[in-house]
Amino acid sequence: MWLVVLASCTTTDVQLAKDDAAAPTRERLGLTSADEAAILDFLNDCDTTLDVLDNVVGLDSDAADNLIEHRDGPDATCGTGDDVPFLTLDDVEAVPQVGDRTILDILSYIQGSADGTGTWEGVEFTEHEQTVVLEIANEASLEELDGAVGLPSDAAGNIVDARPVGSMGALAEVPQVGESALEKLKAYVATWEP
Repeated sequence: MWLVVLASCTTTDVQLAKDDAAAPTRERLGLTSADEAAILDFLNDCDTTLDVLDNVVGLDSDAADNLIEHRDGPDATCGTGDDVPFLTLDDVEAVPQVGDRTILDILSYIQGSADGTGTWEGVEFTEHEQTVVLEIANEASLEELDGAVGLPSDAAGNIVDARPVGSMGALAEVPQVGESALEKLKAYVATWEP
Protein backbone atom coordinates (compact mmCIF):
# COMPACT_ATOMS: atom_id res chain seq x y z
CA MET A 1 0.00 0.00 0.00
CA TRP A 2 2.77 2.46 0.82
CA LEU A 3 4.54 1.72 -2.43
CA VAL A 4 1.45 2.64 -4.41
CA VAL A 5 1.11 5.96 -2.58
CA LEU A 6 4.79 6.83 -3.11
CA ALA A 7 4.66 5.89 -6.77
CA SER A 8 1.60 8.07 -7.19
CA CYS A 9 3.37 11.09 -5.59
CA THR A 10 6.43 10.61 -7.78
CA THR A 11 4.32 10.53 -10.95
CA THR A 12 2.50 13.72 -9.92
CA ASP A 13 5.79 15.54 -9.16
CA VAL A 14 7.24 14.57 -12.52
CA GLN A 15 4.10 15.75 -14.29
CA LEU A 16 4.22 19.12 -12.52
CA ALA A 17 7.85 19.58 -13.55
CA LYS A 18 6.94 18.78 -17.16
CA ASP A 19 4.06 21.26 -17.03
CA ASP A 20 6.40 24.02 -15.77
CA ALA A 21 8.91 23.28 -18.53
CA ALA A 22 6.12 23.43 -21.11
CA ALA A 23 5.28 27.06 -20.31
CA PRO A 24 5.53 29.26 -23.41
CA THR A 25 8.93 30.93 -23.76
CA ARG A 26 7.38 34.42 -23.60
CA GLU A 27 5.70 33.69 -20.26
CA ARG A 28 8.70 31.86 -18.84
CA LEU A 29 10.99 34.83 -19.61
CA GLY A 30 8.43 37.35 -18.32
CA LEU A 31 8.14 39.13 -21.67
CA THR A 32 5.12 41.01 -22.95
CA SER A 33 3.32 40.21 -26.16
CA ALA A 34 4.78 43.47 -27.53
CA ASP A 35 8.30 42.21 -26.69
CA GLU A 36 7.58 38.96 -28.50
CA ALA A 37 6.19 40.78 -31.54
CA ALA A 38 9.25 43.05 -31.69
CA ILE A 39 11.65 40.10 -31.60
CA LEU A 40 9.70 38.18 -34.24
CA ASP A 41 9.45 41.23 -36.52
CA PHE A 42 13.19 41.80 -36.20
CA LEU A 43 14.10 38.17 -36.95
CA ASN A 44 11.64 37.85 -39.84
CA ASP A 45 12.84 41.08 -41.50
CA CYS A 46 15.10 40.36 -44.50
CA ASP A 47 17.26 43.34 -43.46
CA THR A 48 18.25 41.30 -40.41
CA THR A 49 21.16 39.46 -41.98
CA LEU A 50 23.71 37.06 -40.55
CA ASP A 51 26.15 39.98 -40.31
CA VAL A 52 23.64 42.01 -38.30
CA LEU A 53 22.94 39.19 -35.84
CA ASP A 54 26.58 38.18 -35.54
CA ASN A 55 28.46 41.47 -35.60
CA VAL A 56 25.95 44.14 -34.64
CA VAL A 57 23.67 42.36 -32.16
CA GLY A 58 26.62 40.25 -31.01
CA LEU A 59 24.99 36.82 -30.94
CA ASP A 60 26.96 33.60 -30.89
CA SER A 61 27.96 32.86 -34.51
CA ASP A 62 26.30 29.43 -34.54
CA ALA A 63 23.05 30.79 -33.11
CA ALA A 64 23.03 33.66 -35.63
CA ASP A 65 23.72 31.30 -38.53
CA ASN A 66 21.03 28.84 -37.42
CA LEU A 67 18.42 31.60 -37.02
CA ILE A 68 19.04 32.92 -40.54
CA GLU A 69 19.19 29.42 -42.03
CA HIS A 70 15.84 28.54 -40.43
CA ARG A 71 14.14 31.78 -41.54
CA ASP A 72 15.44 31.70 -45.12
CA GLY A 73 14.35 28.11 -45.76
CA PRO A 74 15.88 25.56 -48.15
CA ASP A 75 16.89 28.06 -50.85
CA ALA A 76 18.85 30.15 -48.31
CA THR A 77 17.30 33.37 -49.67
CA CYS A 78 15.10 35.64 -47.61
CA GLY A 79 11.86 36.86 -49.18
CA THR A 80 11.10 33.80 -51.25
CA GLY A 81 8.22 31.31 -51.07
CA ASP A 82 10.06 28.74 -49.00
CA ASP A 83 10.85 31.05 -46.07
CA VAL A 84 9.96 29.75 -42.62
CA PRO A 85 9.08 32.83 -40.56
CA PHE A 86 9.16 32.67 -36.79
CA LEU A 87 5.61 32.77 -35.42
CA THR A 88 6.33 32.53 -31.67
CA LEU A 89 9.32 32.72 -29.34
CA ASP A 90 8.95 28.97 -28.93
CA ASP A 91 9.85 28.70 -32.64
CA VAL A 92 12.92 30.86 -32.01
CA GLU A 93 14.03 28.87 -28.97
CA ALA A 94 13.66 25.60 -30.90
CA VAL A 95 16.50 26.64 -33.22
CA PRO A 96 19.79 24.87 -32.33
CA GLN A 97 22.22 26.97 -30.23
CA VAL A 98 19.45 29.46 -29.34
CA GLY A 99 18.37 29.79 -25.74
CA ASP A 100 17.06 32.33 -23.27
CA ARG A 101 20.19 34.48 -23.42
CA THR A 102 20.02 34.77 -27.21
CA ILE A 103 16.39 35.87 -27.07
CA LEU A 104 17.08 38.39 -24.31
CA ASP A 105 20.14 39.74 -26.16
CA ILE A 106 17.99 40.32 -29.25
CA LEU A 107 15.37 42.14 -27.19
CA SER A 108 18.04 44.22 -25.47
CA TYR A 109 19.46 45.21 -28.85
CA ILE A 110 16.01 46.15 -30.19
CA GLN A 111 15.14 48.20 -27.12
CA GLY A 112 18.52 49.88 -26.95
CA SER A 113 19.17 50.50 -30.62
CA ALA A 114 17.05 53.63 -30.64
CA ASP A 115 19.23 55.38 -28.05
CA GLY A 116 22.52 53.79 -29.08
CA THR A 117 22.87 51.46 -26.10
CA GLY A 118 23.57 47.79 -26.55
CA THR A 119 24.28 44.67 -24.53
CA TRP A 120 26.96 42.08 -25.19
CA GLU A 121 27.64 39.07 -22.97
CA GLY A 122 25.17 40.56 -20.50
CA VAL A 123 27.08 43.85 -20.18
CA GLU A 124 25.23 47.02 -21.24
CA PHE A 125 27.16 49.79 -23.00
CA THR A 126 26.12 53.30 -23.92
CA GLU A 127 26.97 54.51 -27.40
CA HIS A 128 29.92 56.49 -25.98
CA GLU A 129 31.20 53.47 -24.04
CA GLN A 130 31.03 51.33 -27.17
CA THR A 131 33.10 53.85 -29.12
CA VAL A 132 35.77 54.11 -26.41
CA VAL A 133 35.91 50.36 -25.75
CA LEU A 134 36.53 49.74 -29.45
CA GLU A 135 39.29 52.40 -29.37
CA ILE A 136 40.85 50.61 -26.41
CA ALA A 137 40.57 47.24 -28.13
CA ASN A 138 42.23 48.57 -31.28
CA GLU A 139 44.80 51.00 -29.85
CA ALA A 140 45.87 49.92 -26.36
CA SER A 141 49.13 48.02 -26.11
CA LEU A 142 49.17 44.41 -25.02
CA GLU A 143 50.77 45.53 -21.76
CA GLU A 144 48.01 48.09 -21.14
CA LEU A 145 45.25 45.58 -21.84
CA ASP A 146 46.91 43.05 -19.58
CA GLY A 147 48.05 45.40 -16.79
CA ALA A 148 46.03 48.61 -16.60
CA VAL A 149 42.73 47.20 -17.89
CA GLY A 150 43.27 43.99 -15.94
CA LEU A 151 42.39 41.50 -18.65
CA PRO A 152 43.74 37.96 -18.45
CA SER A 153 46.82 37.56 -20.65
CA ASP A 154 44.98 35.21 -23.05
CA ALA A 155 42.13 37.68 -23.57
CA ALA A 156 44.52 40.61 -24.06
CA GLY A 157 46.61 38.67 -26.57
CA ASN A 158 43.55 37.48 -28.47
CA ILE A 159 42.23 41.05 -28.77
CA VAL A 160 45.56 42.23 -30.19
CA ASP A 161 45.57 39.29 -32.63
CA ALA A 162 41.98 40.08 -33.73
CA ARG A 163 42.71 43.69 -34.71
CA PRO A 164 41.10 45.56 -36.29
CA VAL A 165 38.01 44.91 -34.15
CA GLY A 166 35.16 46.61 -36.00
CA SER A 167 32.20 46.14 -33.67
CA MET A 168 31.18 45.22 -30.16
CA GLY A 169 29.80 41.96 -31.52
CA ALA A 170 33.17 41.13 -33.05
CA LEU A 171 34.89 41.99 -29.74
CA ALA A 172 32.52 39.71 -27.82
CA GLU A 173 33.40 36.90 -30.26
CA VAL A 174 37.14 37.13 -29.50
CA PRO A 175 38.20 33.98 -27.60
CA GLN A 176 38.47 34.51 -23.82
CA VAL A 177 36.52 37.80 -24.04
CA GLY A 178 33.36 37.29 -22.07
CA GLU A 179 31.33 39.11 -19.45
CA SER A 180 34.25 39.70 -17.07
CA ALA A 181 36.57 41.06 -19.77
CA LEU A 182 33.87 43.35 -21.15
CA GLU A 183 33.11 44.68 -17.66
CA LYS A 184 36.81 45.49 -17.19
CA LEU A 185 36.99 47.24 -20.56
CA LYS A 186 33.87 49.24 -19.70
CA ALA A 187 35.33 50.24 -16.34
CA TYR A 188 38.52 51.42 -18.08
CA VAL A 189 36.62 53.83 -20.34
CA ALA A 190 36.85 56.66 -17.76
CA THR A 191 40.66 56.45 -17.60
CA TRP A 192 41.40 55.84 -21.30
CA GLU A 193 43.63 58.41 -22.94
CA PRO A 194 44.33 57.62 -26.61
